[in-house]
Amino acid sequence: MLIDDRQAMSAAYKAQIEKLGIPISAGRYRELREYADENRIRISGFRNFVGDIETIKKILDDIYEIGQDFPKILDERAGVVLELDYDMDDEDFATTDSGHIIRLNASYFSDVNKMSAEYERLANEKHFVYGSDWRAIGRHEAGHVVANVYSIEPLDIAFGIKNTTRKVELFEFLKRDLSLYSTAYEDGREIISESFSCYYSKIDNLFVKEFVQACMDISGKDR
Repeated sequence: MLIDDRQAMSAAYKAQIEKLGIPISAGRYRELREYADENRIRISGFRNFVGDIETIKKILDDIYEIGQDFPKILDERAGVVLELDYDMDDEDFATTDSGHIIRLNASYFSDVNKMSAEYERLANEKHFVYGSDWRAIGRHEAGHVVANVYSIEPLDIAFGIKNTTRKVELFEFLKRDLSLYSTAYEDGREIISESFSCYYSKIDNLFVKEFVQACMDISGKDR
């Protein structure tokens, strides 16, 4: 499921790649593309990837695992697109755009040790889910895709689980029980992403179990 990723090779774009190192060979790119096809995930921007394709394969594995519970995210036309972004600021490991395009920060994904260390620092500070590692990045972004594809309202689910309508009370609980970032936006959009980070990282959390089960109920998944 290859998207034609003929990114304009401007001088500035070439310079961005050269800062990171030497791009992968045509053979390694073909290997990655075929692996993505096997996982029913479209990729874009990886022809000039600087880094270890095994890192990207792990992200593909994690998205595919979530797709077993939420199959619409692997839909051939409307499912996940995994895209490498050379222009993303270092404040983000990844972002999700247009409801289903997961953009990975090339600066981090070209150096898994750098990414792992920075993610671990933030997780230890409970900015992200405590005990999770860099692989939670893909799980987090896949949560956004699930919310968009299945029209899930994370805040409504969280209110129902905690039996409250008071946002201040809910957010104080989430900061303690899940992560600081889960409360980053007033509309609660990061509740699902951080819950998926936690759940699919196999970290035990009662609220998260109930939250993900509610998402599965919406998707029609029996568990």
